[in-house]
Amino acid sequence: MNQNFDFANDDAQIISYIQKTVHNTAINYFAKNSRLKVTEFVPGQKTLDYFIEEQSMYQQETVAVVSENLSLDFSNFALAAEFQKLSDKDQSLLIQKYIFGYSDYEISIQLSMTRQGATKKRQRILGKIRKHLLT
Repeated sequence: MNQNFDFANDDAQIISYIQKTVHNTAINYFAKNSRLKVTEFVPGQKTLDYFIEEQSMYQQETVAVVSENLSLDFSNFALAAEFQKLSDKDQSLLIQKYIFGYSDYEISIQLSMTRQGATKKRQRILGKIRKHLLT
């Protein structure tokens, strides 16, 4: 009788262990997927948004910049000038991200690099623009 109790206790412990493992694995899986779907935060993005949207409430002249056979209209002359100073590859990356709305993962596939590499490259480009606009 005592031997049957030990087997039942062992079975209960194994079942409890498996339940906790499955439960925790599911939590980790869904947490990881939700982190991937969250919009990426770029440090200093509010500063850049300010320069982009600064004069959006007021009627103002726009500066047209042609890149990749696209005509982009900038209401901020300084931002347009900084955009024109960028290399074609850097302009292309920003256009894919902010005009076409591609994710960093999709951009990384087109540029044959890792997603992290594409994200860091975009952040470096935005940092360059921010630095020149603030000085």
